[in-house]
Amino acid sequence: MNVALRRQAEAERMIPDAPVQASRSIIIGTSADAVWRLLTDVADWPRWYGYLKNAQLAGAFASGTALTYGDIFKHRLRIANVKQGELAMLYGTMAGYTGITRWDVKTVAGGGTKVIFTESSSGPLIKLLYGNASLGKHLERWLIALKVEAEKPSR
Repeated sequence: MNVALRRQAEAERMIPDAPVQASRSIIIGTSADAVWRLLTDVADWPRWYGYLKNAQLAGAFASGTALTYGDIFKHRLRIANVKQGELAMLYGTMAGYTGITRWDVKTVAGGGTKVIFTESSSGPLIKLLYGNASLGKHLERWLIALKVEAEKPSR
């Protein structure tokens, strides 16, 4: 996989001057530990966020581990950096495009959790196919699904 992309993610940096980038956040009314468990249980993603079909993690949620999801267009990612319960940096490719994903998880006053989800993507004609607004909507949908799942009474 792309060495420069890996190094950016390991250094907790996004793709410089990425043509497509977005960041969204949400407050979730549960502990950071509970949110972290949902984020890092890759095989369970399709259950609470159906867009991410066939999600698989090839080992522990740790630096260097590969993960995939998708049907026709398979997203192939690798975990670059993890600060347990606080930060995850992932990088990867899909159909010739590259991307870096960042999750920041922070406890807020009153016991809730703030999750910040940031992505940057690059590739040929990406801005025509999938712009900042589309990426932002995807991040929002993911965060809302995460919130709904994390705040279920059965949790």
